[in-house]
Amino acid sequence: MTLARELEKDGIPVLLTIQVDSVAKIGEDDTVIPGNVAEAANFYQPSGVLHGRREIRAADAAHTRILGNFRSDYEASPVKCEGYPWYASLLWKEHIEIECDPKVWGQVESLIRAKLPPAARRG
Repeated sequence: MTLARELEKDGIPVLLTIQVDSVAKIGEDDTVIPGNVAEAANFYQPSGVLHGRREIRAADAAHTRILGNFRSDYEASPVKCEGYPWYASLLWKEHIEIECDPKVWGQVESLIRAKLPPAARRG
């Protein structure tokens, strides 16, 4: 959202933003999508110490369409994550599971590909 806001200051439109388990940070609020963004999607998981925001909303609903706030739950169906330090798996298990979830990244890819011109969609 930081980049989208910077682009908004310069009058540059953004076709799509996608947030994956976006965690609250001091001095940043990524729940409100700026008006220069045409569409936005939010993927989150609600468990653990680090968990994403449950909902995003448009600053200007006339200019921004929220495609959805998509919840993932890893309690019943854990996702295996390799390559993370042991402490990440211990402290931020659910947060890194969404990063490793092929289903989430397949949905992200589909949203991005839908914005590409027809010739670029092949491949």
